[in-house]
Amino acid sequence: MPIIAIAKLFAKPGERDAVIQSLKPEAEYVESEELTTSAYYFFKPEEEKDTLLGLEIYESMENLETVHMQSAPFKTFAAAATAVSEKPFELEFFEPSVGFLTRPKFSTLQGPNIFDLQVYFEVKPGTREKVLGYMNEVAVDVLEKEDGCYSYQYATSIDNPDKFMIFERYVDRDAWAVTHRAGAKFIEMFKRLEDEDLVVKKTIYECYESGVGFLARD
Repeated sequence: MPIIAIAKLFAKPGERDAVIQSLKPEAEYVESEELTTSAYYFFKPEEEKDTLLGLEIYESMENLETVHMQSAPFKTFAAAATAVSEKPFELEFFEPSVGFLTRPKFSTLQGPNIFDLQVYFEVKPGTREKVLGYMNEVAVDVLEKEDGCYSYQYATSIDNPDKFMIFERYVDRDAWAVTHRAGAKFIEMFKRLEDEDLVVKKTIYECYESGVGFLARD
């Protein structure tokens, strides 16, 4: 079963770029040699200046533990990052649910203006399937109508079935703030969530590209 590992790295104050530099050789190795790793992608939260977020997709948990984390490049990165990190990195695990990770011609495109979101939210117990249905409607609408949205992937927490993560990626901030949020299907879906009082907790990270990693193998 494929798993999405969300990595959160904590740099010492002012050292986020040093952590990014230490990641580059390992990310290149993962792309060229770890063919069972289908995505390994890092970005920078706008508000948390000393944090780095990663979206990693593995063939299985065993692949993560016995292939990726046992590789020499990973161990080299972990040793190098220790010197510029405030504390050890954290991992949270999800299963892909609905939506799309890439559009084919944009799978490897990165740039300083591309705008990323990681959205985490929890719903009331027993409402997961209803919410997934709403989310799928939005994902289909985005795929068909929003060419400026490169990724719109929903995932469900492995440890908490009532927790979701959305990975969103846009050509720029306006494609999210102006086009996406003004979409009729998006507005309709959030009205349903509010009217039915389904969401109990939400956290949003607004991010930009780090220049490290890949989201698909072309």
